Amino acid sequence: MHIALYHEAVIPPKKYGGTERIVYWLGKALIALGHRVTLIAKDGSLLQGAQFISTSTIKTGQTWEDLLPSDVDLIHLWGTPGRAPKKPFLVTIQGNGKPGEVFHPNTIFISQRHALNHGSEHFVYNGIDLDEYPCDTDRKDHLVFLAKASWKVKNLVGAIEVARAVGRPLEVLGSRELPMGIQRLLPRWDGIKYYGMVGDAEKRSVLRNARALLFPVRWPEPFGIAITEALASGCAVFGTPYGSLPEIVDSKSGVLSDSANALIEADRNFKFSPGNCRKRVSEGFSHLDMAKSYLGFYQKVLNQGTVHPKDRPPRCQFTESSENLLRWRPLQA
Repeated sequence: MHIALYHEAVIPPKKYGGTERIVYWLGKALIALGHRVTLIAKDGSLLQGAQFISTSTIKTGQTWEDLLPSDVDLIHLWGTPGRAPKKPFLVTIQGNGKPGEVFHPNTIFISQRHALNHGSEHFVYNGIDLDEYPCDTDRKDHLVFLAKASWKVKNLVGAIEVARAVGRPLEVLGSRELPMGIQRLLPRWDGIKYYGMVGDAEKRSVLRNARALLFPVRWPEPFGIAITEALASGCAVFGTPYGSLPEIVDSKSGVLSDSANALIEADRNFKFSPGNCRKRVSEGFSHLDMAKSYLGFYQKVLNQGTVHPKDRPPRCQFTESSENLLRWRPLQA
């Protein structure tokens, strides 16, 4: 099959960019499975084994669709198009929609709970390439927060609360960048080290021997590749039981609770091995697993023309917002 992946970004990203990493890993896996891939993205993109077409080559009066090779079988998009492409296509939605938002019938989601929150049963888990994540047997003492720290629903405050209560250093990846990256040069402030936005090499260096990832989100997390990146690196995950987390984190790889006290207790009674955490990713969350699942949806679109019935497209039923956060029970004496 000849699949075109279109995303208006640099693939893979230099620093932050979860969707961009998924596009990259999917293309890599499709090629490994023997399929032909054309990547249409911004200058600076690179996917070994794929035909690359830069969106900078679009001429006046053209659209990105005019760049497609004539023999493309299907287009994969990461956002609802303004108008339906002429060729068969599939759309993946990575985030939560707005209340009542209606999606194209060819849309799928990234976890079972994410799909249910949008009136659908169709999903494919985001997959990562395990080989890109080193995992040390000897672990250090630090905990990690890996998310967009300025976003209230990610609950950095809760992660700091847990880390300070157990007396462990917390490495915060995804905080704001200060001029000249000065946050990396500053000493720890009350046990917390802020890195700002980090690239893959720095992120993997911090994760590869960390004790655990703190992920106390306060919204229905669609997926969050930070979770599988941490597990692949041998980190246990201590987080809240919202959204997709119960689908990813099992009893051998972490603890889920809306209580700071419960996550503190999980750290004090630590029983997780790097091997079991890494093994969890191989149980359905690899980039090859993702590609195989997508191939099934590609074939469905080619055979039937659509994923959902056209008269019953997915509709967002998600009602939480940053002003109406899911419960987090702070530390109690």
